[in-house]
Amino acid sequence: MKKSTPAELTVMKSLAFLAVVFQSALLYVMNYRSPHPEEAIMIGMLFHFVKFSAPVFVFLVGFHMVQQKEAIHYRRYVSHKWVELMIPYIIWSFVYFILFSSHLHVLDAMKQLLLGEAAPHLWYVVMIIQFHLLILIIVPFFRWLDQKKYWKSFIIVSAIIYIGFITFISPIVQSTSYIHYIDRTFLAYFFYFGLGGMAAYTLPTWRKFVIRVIPLNTFLFLSLFIFVSYELFTSQGIFSIDLTTITYLKPSMVLYVTSEIFLLYALSITIVQTKSRLYTALRFISRYTYGAYIAHMFFLYVFAPIIPTTMYSMLQAVILFTITTIVSIGVCYIIHATPLSLLFIGQAREHRTISILSLSKSKKSVPS
Repeated sequence: MKKSTPAELTVMKSLAFLAVVFQSALLYVMNYRSPHPEEAIMIGMLFHFVKFSAPVFVFLVGFHMVQQKEAIHYRRYVSHKWVELMIPYIIWSFVYFILFSSHLHVLDAMKQLLLGEAAPHLWYVVMIIQFHLLILIIVPFFRWLDQKKYWKSFIIVSAIIYIGFITFISPIVQSTSYIHYIDRTFLAYFFYFGLGGMAAYTLPTWRKFVIRVIPLNTFLFLSLFIFVSYELFTSQGIFSIDLTTITYLKPSMVLYVTSEIFLLYALSITIVQTKSRLYTALRFISRYTYGAYIAHMFFLYVFAPIIPTTMYSMLQAVILFTITTIVSIGVCYIIHATPLSLLFIGQAREHRTISILSLSKSKKSVPS
């Protein structure tokens, strides 16, 4: 049994999904539309700004997983995650094989399937499933931490170990050897998972903390944003910016993303408190984030050719982001009402009905 999901996590999940789609749009424009140097600088800075997506998703998985309060039936849990995560992943991987590599050999296809290389964003699924497979170790460990009240010690020690680990592997993930695939193992993101688990167990204290540190953390975030942008431009030059080289796995990005997670959590709390149309929209989006996440690259490449190349590159990216987001969520909403729902978006079919009473009321409200 799980506790109910705090409303701010729903908002956070939607923001992380939107960040993924915006990254993909920026990357497409950067790679295929040859922006001017000044536009490339802006694209690079915006790409850094929305680079929080994968760590936020890991944070959310950590939060949800440690909320397991009953005895875990491992086989049932893994079977559920296989249906929910892996079946849509496999199906969409074959879609991307056709889209990107029409003459792919069987061995190459199997390699890409195992490593999440069928599309640039699918590595995340390969990485996150590893946390689910380790649930029998993770949940008891977090329960023990909570019983002993070791949270401060845990997060400090985890941060030190993680920074050291990232410092060590940072040169490796930029190499071309097979060792660089460590970037899609659970080890490369365990700190964000632990942070999510701690937040779940200490929720009232966690909420107060992220709100209280907003002034200091805002200053820290802006400083780190300037620094990671400076790293990008000085390492590559403004005439040869390559967004694919931006990695989560370097010490400066760990500090930057962690600061951004705190800010996003505080922002999500604020959005929930407003009860605005934005909150309603983000709640709706959150219902389809996984299906839309794995499918969005397909729709991006379908609609990208219709966007004129004569307009500013940034405007192209914004239009592409908007179209891809609307279509991805819309298609998932439609699929959710069909027998294909479980296969393509990992959710059981939703049977939508309109009551006769509500239909008659709506007819009465129509002016004659």
